[in-house]
Amino acid sequence: MSSRARLIRAAVAVLDRLPPTLDPFIWTVAGVASYCTSGRRRAIVRSNQRLALSTRSGSKNVGGWRLELSTYRAYYFYARYWVEVLRVQCLSPEEIVLAVDPVRAEEFVVRRTALQPTIVVLAHVGNWEWGGAWASLACNGVTAVAETLEDSEMTEWFLAARRRLGMEVVLTGGDVARTLLRALREGKLVALLVDRDVSGTGEIVDFLGTRVPLSSGPGVLSVMSGAPIYPVGTYQRRGKRQEVRFYPPIIPPQEGSREDRVKEVMRQVARALEAIVTEEPGQWHNFQRYEAEIDQESR
Repeated sequence: MSSRARLIRAAVAVLDRLPPTLDPFIWTVAGVASYCTSGRRRAIVRSNQRLALSTRSGSKNVGGWRLELSTYRAYYFYARYWVEVLRVQCLSPEEIVLAVDPVRAEEFVVRRTALQPTIVVLAHVGNWEWGGAWASLACNGVTAVAETLEDSEMTEWFLAARRRLGMEVVLTGGDVARTLLRALREGKLVALLVDRDVSGTGEIVDFLGTRVPLSSGPGVLSVMSGAPIYPVGTYQRRGKRQEVRFYPPIIPPQEGSREDRVKEVMRQVARALEAIVTEEPGQWHNFQRYEAEIDQESR
């Protein structure tokens, strides 16, 4: 077993013995420590936070204490994410569902109650794992795509953790599109994290003032299946509450070539992701360099 996998399992065992009242203390200490010791990565996080804050404010002159506070908050909320991901392994399904406050979820819940094919797109914001657990337990299951990690034992741990919550997980690397289209034909819910393009073949879109590649999966699946896309923000709130907020659905166009329809859907997906990220920039857990393909100023 890898050292990271052993550490994760040990942390779950320790949390199971500690009262949940200690969780905020644990993630606060972990967040401060990570922020103070991350060095080079902190500059990447700061750059990403500048993109989100600039888009939110409409000004490129974002800096000083405001930018640094948002950078620290990214570490704080990421530490909270990890404590919650470990803690949720110790909770009952009822406790998981009752910790969530759905916002504008009525249309989505009706659709899932009727077992109609549905696509959800999310960003790495707040606690998407908890949001996925809520949807799986309260809305007739979830089929999610997960990245195959270099550490195979960490991949197995995440698979087991998500399956425990009723999620069906499809790993990258195989015929993912065919598997997801089959799930949609069967009336299932497909959830996709799309603010990072792990395949390297994403659709270039306008996002946070730059031109970046986003995973084109939502556009392809929606156009081919006819299923609507529901953008969802999963936010960490006070009192250890989780907010699952639904944004207006994206309906795939019926006219034009398939390529043009996919591009249009992805344009709308990018706008929705912007709204999700800029609602809570400090909860955007993007610790990887966000390379712009084309700077908008040079177009």
